[in-house]
Amino acid sequence: MKKLGLGQLFVALIISIAGLGSPMSASAQTSMLIPDYPSNYVVQEGDTLWNIASQFLRDPERWPDIWRPDEYLDNPDLIYPGDTLKLSILGGTPRVFVQRGDREVARVSPQMREEPLQSAIPAIPLESIENSFTRNRIIDQEEYEAAPYIVANVGDNLAIGTGDEIFARGTFLVGSTSFEIYRAGRTYYGDGYKKKRAFGLISTTEEEVLGVEVEYLGFASIIENSGSDLRKLLINNGTSEIKVGDRLLIREESSIDATIFPTEPAAEMSGQVVAFLGEETLASQLDTVVIDLGSDDDLAVGDILSIQQEGTQMVDEEERTRMSFRERMGTIFNQNSLVIPGNDIGTLLVYKTFEKLSYAVILASTQPVELYNAVVSP
Repeated sequence: MKKLGLGQLFVALIISIAGLGSPMSASAQTSMLIPDYPSNYVVQEGDTLWNIASQFLRDPERWPDIWRPDEYLDNPDLIYPGDTLKLSILGGTPRVFVQRGDREVARVSPQMREEPLQSAIPAIPLESIENSFTRNRIIDQEEYEAAPYIVANVGDNLAIGTGDEIFARGTFLVGSTSFEIYRAGRTYYGDGYKKKRAFGLISTTEEEVLGVEVEYLGFASIIENSGSDLRKLLINNGTSEIKVGDRLLIREESSIDATIFPTEPAAEMSGQVVAFLGEETLASQLDTVVIDLGSDDDLAVGDILSIQQEGTQMVDEEERTRMSFRERMGTIFNQNSLVIPGNDIGTLLVYKTFEKLSYAVILASTQPVELYNAVVSP
């Protein structure tokens, strides 16, 4: 049996898309289709489920309403490159069926065949992995310092938590009423590790600050305007103890849909795992890690990256035999060596990006992930 590579890593997380949607009129269901929808579509290598659904639907998230898997096929809920998807209107309702290969009976004899490696088009239900996501953020130090901060608790309680009222001071944007509460944590610097690039090793500078990680503590909403720079807020939910001095940041809207359609990065990626959540020294499946790639590198939410073991360094003895004595001595004193890439040991899904860093969850791993393991395009 052939190894399916990246697709096989998602086996435990592939979403079943065979269910029916909520009842609606035939005309309403037909209007789900784009004006010039095709009668059939051949799945290509590199397609995503979102891309395929967009061939037929105005709203690709409605794909489960029209998809009908063939129970007589192996892995009927999966779509493979080469499959032909055919759209039919049954009783006024659009339905998409899959045809996989020629089903006519043919007499064949045993023979060796070569076929390109193909992977299933994966889709991941958010609910299966969202408990592994962190609500922390990574921001600039200047942004943290400029954020409004808690100056007092209303009442005599020393600990601030859900249901308490507080006063916060700072600059509040007009129209902003809901805030998340954070406390400064680790600062990520550019020293202490190196980014692996296609041509050698490039060190970052010691002075470079990649970002400040802020710990999520809860969220609050404004209930009273108490002055030009003073607001009274209600703690709607507190997940940890809240203190005077903690900062308020405008609540973020989630950029992840209920179903995640993993994609390969738009550009070649090469970075490293630079931190784990908490004080762990190793990470495994469904753990969150921090990587030193972000939006500045064109990394996006939903991108998939491979995790690699540290490569080995060796001297190319064959090359040295063709060198002069002086060149050979130079390879010794300059410690020139050939870098052999490490093996793939896992897969990451990026779910939150910042300028220079990102949070990613380990979807699968064959061995524990260590700090400074390389992360590269799959």
